[in-house]
Amino acid sequence: MILLKKILLTSDLSEFSLAALDHASSFGLLYAAKLYLLYVNEHVHRKSEEEARIALEQFVTRRVSPDVKLSQVIRSGHAADKIREFAVEEGVDLIVMATHGRTGVRHALMGSVAERVVRRSPIPVLTIKPAPFRESLILNEDIENELHLR
Repeated sequence: MILLKKILLTSDLSEFSLAALDHASSFGLLYAAKLYLLYVNEHVHRKSEEEARIALEQFVTRRVSPDVKLSQVIRSGHAADKIREFAVEEGVDLIVMATHGRTGVRHALMGSVAERVVRRSPIPVLTIKPAPFRESLILNEDIENELHLR
């Protein structure tokens, strides 16, 4: 049997990151697990730690139900690295994160924090695709169009 005592939910403070909130909070309730909400401030020079803390608090206040108990955590640096480091240091049992739904060339050029975490994390990662992207399928012709093969 798998027991989840600590669950890490990641957020970049976008609407897309909320896709993972329902899953993380449901697992949290089911297992009576501690929930962490981690925001990684990748723009250290543009946003101070205090500004990041305020932004996270405002995000939680506006978009997260008061019934959901989250420990808010902020780290500065490269998102994939900091997510993995925090999860290992805290002994997290599951990482839950939303994907942004990028595919094809845009995904290859921009990369994906979620993909890097999945590839490098020793901890299981549950990725959630936001609703607007769940129904979009990649067809061969889409790839051909993006690569200008036609």
